[in-house]
Amino acid sequence: MSNEKESTKIRNFIRIGVFTTLWIVVSWIFACTMAFIPAVLLVLPCILAVAGGAILEVMQSKLTIKGGIAIASFLFGICLVTMMPKGMMFFCTFGSGILGSIIYDTLGKKSDVAKAIGVTLPMLGLALGEYIPFCFMKDAFYLQYADRSTGGVGESVINMMSNPLALILGAITVVLGILGYFWGRKIAAKRK
Repeated sequence: MSNEKESTKIRNFIRIGVFTTLWIVVSWIFACTMAFIPAVLLVLPCILAVAGGAILEVMQSKLTIKGGIAIASFLFGICLVTMMPKGMMFFCTFGSGILGSIIYDTLGKKSDVAKAIGVTLPMLGLALGEYIPFCFMKDAFYLQYADRSTGGVGESVINMMSNPLALILGAITVVLGILGYFWGRKIAAKRK
């Protein structure tokens, strides 16, 4: 019995690793192919919310342990730690992943709305990790990207960004994350 529990636990961690890798690769492909256009970089978290929401929901449908969203968000956030000043993308993605995991694992047992919120929170965290520096940490951003080839793109985004726009894009990210959740649920139902 103990070996069976250990085997199940190991399978769960492997699944988390595989789905997190998929989330990272899909995000990387989108970011590397489209993020050199300032307007696209501005909406990139919205775009990534659809794929990320679907991936996390399919992952959650395969797990028998709690905390999958938090672990995946931590691993995803580690990849983003140097993207924005002060590790803002890591902290926002991981912090919201913890909240999402708690909501999904507790309230999500009885509510699809809670599951959708749990999956969407890391997507919102990713968006906040991008928009907070663009709105409130402009000087730190300029310093971090002064010698990089992508500094001009970031500067263009900062010039386009405003607090109301960040709120609107954050709301769009939430809506698209929820759509991603429903897409993931549909995929998971076909795989059962």
